[in-house]
Amino acid sequence: MNPVYFAFGSNLSQEQMLERCPSAVLLGAASLRGYRLAFAGYSWAWSGAVATVVPARGERVPGLLYGMSPSDLARLDSFEGAPLVYARRQRRVLDSARAVRRAQVYELAVARPPGAPSLEYFLTILRAYRQHGLARGALFSALANSREASQ
Repeated sequence: MNPVYFAFGSNLSQEQMLERCPSAVLLGAASLRGYRLAFAGYSWAWSGAVATVVPARGERVPGLLYGMSPSDLARLDSFEGAPLVYARRQRRVLDSARAVRRAQVYELAVARPPGAPSLEYFLTILRAYRQHGLARGALFSALANSREASQ
């Protein structure tokens, strides 16, 4: 059985996902309940903080589910810096049909201070939110929280 991956950051971009994981197939929208979206740490590649998910009762993170080959999931580990930068964990997500599914989710491996994402990184995520009709409240809330924390 091919692994299922829940994307919530720049991997929401189908173009980026297909470059990283040629076997990736978009399965549809989903949400990760009991977590909130946050920007933290620093990426030299993106010149700013990156997206992560942190436990938060009553919150949810919108995203996309991708199916992919096990070898592409291993490639994605490399792109995400797993296990040192991001840790890949299995979580339960709710798909668009309201079915609970198990999916691989990348979370920052070690708590990092909040920070602001670069404009390029944020716009990459925002474009994907718009393209896939995802509710943007969690994204703008994460941006506001990151800016408050970095002041």
